[in-house]
Amino acid sequence: MKPVSPIGIDAVTYGVQDLGMGARFLQEFGLRELERGHGGATYCTAEGAAVHLRSADDSTLPPAIEAGSTIREVVWGVISKTDLDTIGAELSKDREVWNGSDGKLCSVDPTGLAISFQVSQRKEIPAPSLKPRRVDARAKFYDRAEPDHIAHVVFCTPKVEETAEFYMRRLGFLLSDTITGFGVFLRCSSDHHNLFLINHTRKGLNHLSFRLRDFDEIMTGKEFLEKRGWRPVWGPGRHVIGSNLFYYFANPCGAYIEYYADMDCIMSPEAWIAREWAPTPENFAAWGPPIPEEMQL
Repeated sequence: MKPVSPIGIDAVTYGVQDLGMGARFLQEFGLRELERGHGGATYCTAEGAAVHLRSADDSTLPPAIEAGSTIREVVWGVISKTDLDTIGAELSKDREVWNGSDGKLCSVDPTGLAISFQVSQRKEIPAPSLKPRRVDARAKFYDRAEPDHIAHVVFCTPKVEETAEFYMRRLGFLLSDTITGFGVFLRCSSDHHNLFLINHTRKGLNHLSFRLRDFDEIMTGKEFLEKRGWRPVWGPGRHVIGSNLFYYFANPCGAYIEYYADMDCIMSPEAWIAREWAPTPENFAAWGPPIPEEMQL
């Protein structure tokens, strides 16, 4: 029997060392501010996926898997309360499961990362169509980026095989692609990947990725951030695995953060054949600058 699968990322929670800087960055990155106070702040995408900021020393946060500012919890959305109960029954076979706030079901994955599940609160926005959008009309331009969707999160782990097996066999994630000896791309939605696990001796966050509408919005967002003192790290370019356009930035909330557009969309699992790729530079990007030294693993 196929396990119940989540339908995507509903929220992430960062524990950060500088709340003010983190809040300013996420606001200028283009997320919508929902609330902000002494204890932290909450931002969201256009479809309602939330990014919570809390102080790194907040005692209510789950334990960190690395030092410094980083993601403390990933919240996966499910379709129904029945799915939530089914996941709880499955995970409780070999690990602790408990009820958290706001109806969440909480546990920990093999890397030690706090994971939660909730009936999804997102109002899904379909990925932009590649069909001609300008017929008898001018192009649309942007003042700044406005991300509408959290597509994926990427973690390094020394337990990449065990962790990938956990998400596939216990939570119904599907294999999209692998890079030999380097990492595994997994999905629980039509996005090419919702979780990318990188094989590394340390465990920790690599990046969180947000969807934009097109290349123009990526470059407008990049210029908006750069003018305000935020540091672009890698881009623009187009990945080979996932096929998406990308631009990465240093993230004061932890590690890196990505703008992306035009990712592979997998609607028919039986039609997609997972491929094993060699870990060569040409397989990381079809075009664009080389991977900067600070991002090389």
